[in-house]
Amino acid sequence: MKEHLIKILVCYLLLLPGSKVEARNIQEEKVFVHLNKTLAAAGETLWFSLRIVNTVGEPYSKIAYGELIDREGKAVHQAIFSVDSGILQGTFDIPDQLVSDHYLLRFYTRTSPLIGPEGVDSQLITIINPKRPNPNEDNPKSSTPNFSLDQAQLNGEIISLRSIEKKEEISLNLAAYRDENIQLSASIQNQILPDNFQGRMNGGIYKPLSENSKWIPEPYGHVVYGKNLDTEVDTTETFYLSAHGSQSVLNTAKPKPNGDLFFDLGPLKDYDYFIIQSSNWEEQLNFSIQSPFWDLKFKEQFAFPPFQISGNEKSILMNVILSAQLNTYFYIPAKEPFHPIVTGFVADKTYYLDDYNRFEKIETVLREYVPEVHVRKQNKKTLFKVLNNPLGTIFDENPLLIIDAMPVFDTDILSGFDPEKIQKLEILAREFYLNEDRFSGVMSFSSYENDFGGFPLPTTALYLNYPTIQVPKILQSPNYNPHLSEPNYPDFRTALHWSFEEHSKPESTQITTSQISGNYELKISYINENGEFVMVKDYFQVAD
Repeated sequence: MKEHLIKILVCYLLLLPGSKVEARNIQEEKVFVHLNKTLAAAGETLWFSLRIVNTVGEPYSKIAYGELIDREGKAVHQAIFSVDSGILQGTFDIPDQLVSDHYLLRFYTRTSPLIGPEGVDSQLITIINPKRPNPNEDNPKSSTPNFSLDQAQLNGEIISLRSIEKKEEISLNLAAYRDENIQLSASIQNQILPDNFQGRMNGGIYKPLSENSKWIPEPYGHVVYGKNLDTEVDTTETFYLSAHGSQSVLNTAKPKPNGDLFFDLGPLKDYDYFIIQSSNWEEQLNFSIQSPFWDLKFKEQFAFPPFQISGNEKSILMNVILSAQLNTYFYIPAKEPFHPIVTGFVADKTYYLDDYNRFEKIETVLREYVPEVHVRKQNKKTLFKVLNNPLGTIFDENPLLIIDAMPVFDTDILSGFDPEKIQKLEILAREFYLNEDRFSGVMSFSSYENDFGGFPLPTTALYLNYPTIQVPKILQSPNYNPHLSEPNYPDFRTALHWSFEEHSKPESTQITTSQISGNYELKISYINENGEFVMVKDYFQVAD
């Protein structure tokens, strides 16, 4: 417990202006990933198991990042994932417009690339797109790797049979791994990617990061990083970030002297977009959102292997394409929505507007049946003054005004707004603290559809599309095909099995081959008692 508290304190210090905490004071986070396969078609979904290992104690990062990188070093797809206790069972959707080629799939946390060579898990995969062949396929270059590679260890005792018929059930011997939490996969072997390029590459393929790289630990959830671009930064100015989706949540931050702004979303995972506003609401924001992904650059000597397909491999690729087209239709995984979180505050009084006479203006609603709020006019501006119940007085300032968690600063627009699509009004009749700010009560309006009830977006606000956190998916069966017993059900799987044996830990398990022939590989991975990532493999062939 003491180590955990120290770690949290260090994470907090890293976000303070002028922090001088050095890398050696932070425990190294190692990231290890097991992919269900490394040969796939464009538009297909890869399954992966990610594990974070800390040098001391439990891993603190709750968020992981995944990127698909082309041979020019450009990200063609990026995704954010939620991690639970250092373990993530996730999916990565391959864009359907990619050119056929080898790509690098890498994963990391917000801080793991900054310390240690194993902070980034990087693996080459091959993607086939029949609509976009590789223009350089006939001009191969040298394929000698110039980096260290962590390849799986061969264990020829997992499966006893080497040649297996189509649609046949086979048994795997897992007795040697019954004390481990193993990830198990069985899939078509990638014969397009050279053997000496298959495996995990460590951080040695990347250029060193700048010493001024920003430390942004995420022990509670995703942290949104922004910049106040004003020449002279007012550190007392409050910036408001309201996140909107199935739920709406308000967060605030004040800029550091260098303009840095950090909004900690905490447990919030389900959002669609952000709205950014400032306490200087009458002025246009000079604000920029910063990407949460690391700009990792390859070393000059690092190069992808050439993409080249021989005549013998074309039939395999046709099967991969067929499998992807059928599986995305017949083997649809179920989505597992994020659990709702507690938002807002405990109201002193809640008014459901359908219980009262409907009026055409918010001002009339407040005057008629909300005694906790006094509506006043001063210098032709509308003021809302909330009762301060603990003291039996009335606040002098306007309260925090929000609609579906979006702050409202123009009281005149709110006063004249038609509340037809507003479901309820919650009143907090006492002081309210949000991070570093104190408010004279709260008036919170909620619409029926969580869409502001038609209230106009403030003209000085910024509407931001931001990378969302991936919603988890669940396979209907570890064999992908939930209808193995039905002989006429299409079964063209190139991925035969995917399971994380955390609790049952059987000494054996069964997998069933599909109607796709070819060479297949079994992979088992786990974290041993020394905190080391271990992956073993075995091979078999499905006969024609």
